[in-house]
Amino acid sequence: MNKLYLKAFTNFIVEFQFPTNRSRTNIFKEGEDKYKGFVLGLVNYRGTKRKVSGCDYGVCRRLETLQKYRDIFQMTKMLIDSYIEKHDIHFKYTSIQYNKNHQCAYHKDKNNVGDSYIIGLGDYTGGELLVYDKDGKNPVKHNIKNKFLKFNGAVYPHETAPFKGNRITLVIYNILHNPKNTMTREVGKPPIAE
Repeated sequence: MNKLYLKAFTNFIVEFQFPTNRSRTNIFKEGEDKYKGFVLGLVNYRGTKRKVSGCDYGVCRRLETLQKYRDIFQMTKMLIDSYIEKHDIHFKYTSIQYNKNHQCAYHKDKNNVGDSYIIGLGDYTGGELLVYDKDGKNPVKHNIKNKFLKFNGAVYPHETAPFKGNRITLVIYNILHNPKNTMTREVGKPPIAE
């Protein structure tokens, strides 16, 4: 991973204005009702009235309509793809979740298919990812600061350890079974399921 690019990207993402999100209630601790975060790439519309070409998924509106999100998506893809090309050439992803300064509660990922990657960025201490076994026991603490970690968040419950400072996490994941291609190819071209 190019350390100069990682540093420049980290400086950019820490200053980026994250929108308030109220929809991912499974990551809220008791008493929370919002956090700063967003997703780019394919999104799952199950449970909503929106369908795209008769499907339950589609490219998120932010990516379709706002240049600043297309720019951040392209910058993020460069970071992710440079890592994947060297370490996990067969990994495919459709979506990137961006989280800012949020200590996620114990949860499993609802719509992720297979393994995901996560990386923590910013000037912070603590904030390790705690990943539990399939029975929700025996947590293992993973330092993800400036490091990619691969794990299956749909199978293994996980949460964020307490932290201090500015902490951004990127979660790179797939929402489709057997995608022919992925969002790594071109912004605006959704993956096609086999």
